[in-house]
Order: sequence, then C-alpha cells, then structure tokens
Amino acid sequence: MSALHHPQPHAQRFQSSRRRLVLAFWTQLIFFGVELVGALLTNSLALLADAGHMLSDVAALGLSLLALFWTAKPPTLKKTYGYHRLEILVALINGLALWAMAGYIFYEAYGRFFRPPQVSSLPMLIIASLGLVVNIFGVLILYPARQYSINLRSAFLHLLADSLGSVAAMAAAVAILWKGWYWFDPLAGAVIGVMIILGSWRLVWEAADILLEATPKHISLDEVQAALNAHPGVKQIHDLHVWTISSGLHAVSVHVVVGDGHDRDCLTWELEELLKQRFGLEHSTIQTEGPGFHNPKVCAVNHLAEAAGRRGGVV
Repeated sequence: MSALHHPQPHAQRFQSSRRRLVLAFWTQLIFFGVELVGALLTNSLALLADAGHMLSDVAALGLSLLALFWTAKPPTLKKTYGYHRLEILVALINGLALWAMAGYIFYEAYGRFFRPPQVSSLPMLIIASLGLVVNIFGVLILYPARQYSINLRSAFLHLLADSLGSVAAMAAAVAILWKGWYWFDPLAGAVIGVMIILGSWRLVWEAADILLEATPKHISLDEVQAALNAHPGVKQIHDLHVWTISSGLHAVSVHVVVGDGHDRDCLTWELEELLKQRFGLEHSTIQTEGPGFHNPKVCAVNHLAEAAGRRGGVV
C-alpha cells in the first residue's frame, strides 16, 4: 500500500500497534498458564491443543513486538533499507510454527481417536469458555492494527485461529458432558489443526512471495510498463522491476531511453510522480539513457553474431 492508504503518521501507528501488542501478549501469556494446567488436569487433547496454540500465540506476539521494535530503527551503512524485512521473517516463522503445532495435534489425535481417554468435561468446558473470552479480547485489540503490516496480521490470525480452537474445545466438552462421546475430544483437536493450517496458509505464502521479491499482487507490471511507455518523453524502457521491501513499502527500478528533445531531469521527476500517484510506488530508481544508448546485452549478442559471420565468410 502507498502512504495514501495510511492516513495516520507512522510514529502514531507504531505507538498504537505497540500498545495493542503488549496488552494482547500479557493476556495471552497469563491465560496460557491457566489453560495448560487445566488441560493436564482434565486430560483433554482439545484443551491441550488450544493451550499449545495459545503458547504459539504468545511466541508470535513476542516476535511481533521484537520485529516492531527493530523495524523502527533507522537504516545503517550495512542495512541500507533498515530492518523492515525482519517483520517478513517473523511472519514466516509464525506461520511455519503454526504448521508444526498442527502436525503435533494430528499425531496426538490419531492415537487418541481409537483409544479415547477419560476427560473431565465440565472443567474443560469452563476453561475453554474462558479461553474464548481471552482470545476474542485479543482479536478485538489487534483488529484495527492488522492492516498496518504482515507482521501484525500474522499475530491477528494467530488469535483468530485460537478463538476458533476454543469453540472446538467447548463443543468437545459439551459432547462429552451430554453424550459421553470421548472420541469427540481428539476429533475437535484435529479440527483445530485443520483450522490452524487454513488460517496460516495465505500468511506463509505471502511472506515467501515477498522474500522472493515477487511483484506485489495489487500492482500489474504490464500496466506500469504501459504507463511509462505512454509518456511522450519515453522512447523505450527495459529492466523494469517492482518488488516489496516490507508491508506498505514497495520499490521500482527501471531503465528509460529518453526521446529526442526531452530533458532527463524533468522526465525523471515526471515519471517518479506518475509512479507515486498512479501506483503508490514512492521508492523509485529510474536510470535515464540517451537515444543512442545500446543495451550491453544486445551489443554482446550482436558482437558474437558478427564474429560468427566473419568466421563463416573466411571458411
């Protein structure tokens, strides 16, 4: 997104996001201890899965706080873009951690489904209900900040998936309490695992896409190329690249062959404004070249072709 999509100043967004993350972190950490003890006392896999997911929430929120702190640091001589990419790495780690958690839940659910153990359903229902309240509280806290970065969105998705996990644990407790269906507990645990994977799939894919420097999904490279070529001062463009540095921070680089009679400095400024206003690309690197410019790659190919032709003539 460009700055036009973020009406709040960066410093204000940073402080607001930090406060929300801190509050969500401590509420999740405190209740994780409560839910873990409850899972061990009730012998419930669904509750244990929900507690494990809540632990991953605590880790995710802690990593998100760390990333938020480091991304606010200024660039250095060795880190010329600063630490913006750290939030992408944190989001990827969070997503992969969720997958690992889901894998463990599936493993436990498979063993328990055929030999379901006894579960204390009433305490399980009470603890799962309290967990749902805590998770909804965290979701409401992070909901307004989720659009600011992929890092905050990953933390939000953690809590949202955990809320659904609490609902599944409550359903298992009710099934055991009313019907004595102890097999419903591992089934609910497996359902939580599926929800975890579905909820984090897009997050992992998006983080990997950014690390591979893919073109942002909301930007069409063909449209950018057409807009640049449509400028009367542009004769030709090549080596066009658009990529994402971090959430809301996109960059573009392009080589532009300037048409006859056009000032290079003015053309560069006009193209920078075009990229900023139309596509939200504020970090642009435009290399202008004169009409007589020869692409080194083309020159090399032509040189080889000429050399081959001369050899053919001699023969």
